[in-house]
Amino acid sequence: MGHRRDRLVGPFAPVPGPTGPDPAPVDYATAPPHRPGVRALFFGLYAAFYAALVGGMGYFVIRWNHPASVALFAVLSVLFVGGAYGLARQTVALLFRGGELPALDLLERRPRVAVLYTTMNDVVPECLASIRQEYPVDVYVLDDSRDPEARGTVDRIASDRGYTVVRRAARRGFKAGAINDWYARWGSRYEYFVLLDADSYLPSDWVREALRYAEHPANRRVAVFQGQINLWNLDTRFVQTLAPMSRVGQFVWESRLANALDAVFCYGHNVLVRTAAVAEIGGFVEGYVSEDFATAIAMADRGWHSRFVPLHTYEAMPENVRGFIKRQNKWTRGAMEFVELSRRSRIGPGRKFHLWQTPWSHFTNLILPLGMLLTVFGFASTPAGALAFLHALVSNPVATFAAIPLLRYLLIVSLLTAIPTVLVYRHCAIGWGTYWRHRWLSAAVSAVSLPYEAISMVSYLRRRLGQVPVTPKNEAPLRVGEVVHIARYSLVLEGAILAGLFLVNPLGGIFNAIWLIPMILAPAVILRFSGPPRPGEGPRSVPARSEEVASHEVLETWVHASLTRERRSIGGAFAAAPLAP
Repeated sequence: MGHRRDRLVGPFAPVPGPTGPDPAPVDYATAPPHRPGVRALFFGLYAAFYAALVGGMGYFVIRWNHPASVALFAVLSVLFVGGAYGLARQTVALLFRGGELPALDLLERRPRVAVLYTTMNDVVPECLASIRQEYPVDVYVLDDSRDPEARGTVDRIASDRGYTVVRRAARRGFKAGAINDWYARWGSRYEYFVLLDADSYLPSDWVREALRYAEHPANRRVAVFQGQINLWNLDTRFVQTLAPMSRVGQFVWESRLANALDAVFCYGHNVLVRTAAVAEIGGFVEGYVSEDFATAIAMADRGWHSRFVPLHTYEAMPENVRGFIKRQNKWTRGAMEFVELSRRSRIGPGRKFHLWQTPWSHFTNLILPLGMLLTVFGFASTPAGALAFLHALVSNPVATFAAIPLLRYLLIVSLLTAIPTVLVYRHCAIGWGTYWRHRWLSAAVSAVSLPYEAISMVSYLRRRLGQVPVTPKNEAPLRVGEVVHIARYSLVLEGAILAGLFLVNPLGGIFNAIWLIPMILAPAVILRFSGPPRPGEGPRSVPARSEEVASHEVLETWVHASLTRERRSIGGAFAAAPLAP
């Protein structure tokens, strides 16, 4: 990627590059358990699903003497990489039970722990003030803010709570540089440190419970103990609609598969990190947007591991599509780096395959518009033909599906892939109403944000890192004009597709209705879910009896209420401010 070696690691002991000496041998008898059998099952199912999707399409659907049909086959073959991956994850998660780390019943000693709250002009007062742990910790606020009001907020809360504020003269290395600056001064005093973003929230027993895993002898080669992340800012329909889907990821990946597959991960916040592992690689990796994953990969090259712990943590989500796109642009840039990070790494091909799914999902978004245009402009039909087909479909749908290979293929694939999806959603207690609201909103967000992902990728290729954008907080509700402005690029694409359907291929509108309708309605859906909450749409009340505090919805509501009380307790200038996400 063109970065110098001294920008790829922290300011301490340099790490040998891929052509340098091999890392010290690891006693894998003390490495955390993973399941080779689960790994073999996963990759076997993935290969089978991908072969079935691509082979069935090539045999039953594609017209090999038709150039547009062949081009569409190429596009869909790329898209099926992600589809087969998701299907294999769901299936294995349903078949495999386990994957949790061993933990001590009681801590046998009291290692020193620091909590690092990182912020740059985006301090969330109630989150900063809420850092209270039953286990003794030292709290450091790594404040790179240049805004006087943000700095003043940090200083007042830190003084009241007894935190140490750390500021640098120059913001070198972005967030990773701030962590390395702290480590150079205080890191040797602590065996572990916890990383928090500006909108992070930890339950008061989180550090103590995380240490029960970190201190278990079987986990001494684990460097990253990543908490499971939920959303707490439930004031808007946008977040309320998307929040329940986090349970699916937690069940499929974080609770069932990631540990068993020995995947490499680190979200960079709401995480406990072993200081010895950071020291061994010379500090957090600098020069990347995804400094968290870059650091986890560097530690994996030295024989360290990443593991999820079954402990809930919380963060805020952008409260409308404008903030979502800004955050997604940051993640897109980070995803571009995964190619270089995995290429440089010594980790095995299986672990690299999981890492590659992150950039692959972004790269496929670049060819989605090509697939859309091919389905419209690559084939010709007449209005009369479209009407005749529609009449046949309505009057005798069974015979119509039986007569057309494409419809048979789509029907069979939809039914078979729906089975694990329905079972996962049922396990996660997600009802059909919740699912369909999420489906419509996520489809609308994808349609609107798709052009921005392409722009972000091109920008990164031209200018590389440049700067690391901060995820926005306190996004105001959107008005009609703002939605139209944000969706302007996707509206141009929609116009081209609708023109093609009208002039070239009316029948394509019927065959592709499943994605055309959500795309056309995207601005209206965005407006519906990104506006201010209506009466009665706020967070649910907290139950009176503690035994009722069981579901994710109740836990998230309880955290939201807790942060609201925290905000009010701060008083002064904060009491008059709106609740920040």
